[in-house]
Amino acid sequence: MALTISESQKMERKLPEAGATVGMLYSLVDLGTQKTNWDNEEKWSPKVRLTFELPDQTDEFEVVENGKTTKVSKPMVVSIEQTRSLGEKASLRKLLEQWRGQTFTSAELKAFSLRNLLGKPAMLTLIHKTSQQGRQYCAIAGASKLPKGMKAPANTTNAQMYYEIEQGEGGQFSEMPEWLQDKIRASKEFATAAGKSTATKVELDADGNAMPF
Repeated sequence: MALTISESQKMERKLPEAGATVGMLYSLVDLGTQKTNWDNEEKWSPKVRLTFELPDQTDEFEVVENGKTTKVSKPMVVSIEQTRSLGEKASLRKLLEQWRGQTFTSAELKAFSLRNLLGKPAMLTLIHKTSQQGRQYCAIAGASKLPKGMKAPANTTNAQMYYEIEQGEGGQFSEMPEWLQDKIRASKEFATAAGKSTATKVELDADGNAMPF
């Protein structure tokens, strides 16, 4: 029977340990074109959010099942948001090439489906950072292939999620936490099309343009 995480729970979340740890990509969410500020300059960039669960690092979470609240042990998670681009200097491209342990071929750069990464393991490098508001958080500093001989779980513990901005409030949108839904609603696609996305799917070429499946 499915477990639903309670958004009302007030447990203090501990940070994942810094250093190298195994991660399993279970969520890939197209955030649409988001407004960002860089050097006091406002710009709009297409963003994607990758979320990994950490099978070797667990924490207790409150869940609600049939109206009853219980505590369960589940993998901790960590996310990274990247500009949706495979351009030569793009951070996403560098991250994926480190993860894959190889550069992209010219054919892959014409059309690479991020969806193929769901459920795949990575050796993540995690670091602790402090936000401008003074909040400590855990960030992904890098990713690589698992060392030879190391095995990862066959499946993710969390249900896998894949969302494209063109789905609007369809697809798995309703399964996301409210704060993530609000972030997606703030995208240019939602603002200009009133929930009917004009963006293409999360398929990338070398210039960061979306390609059809």
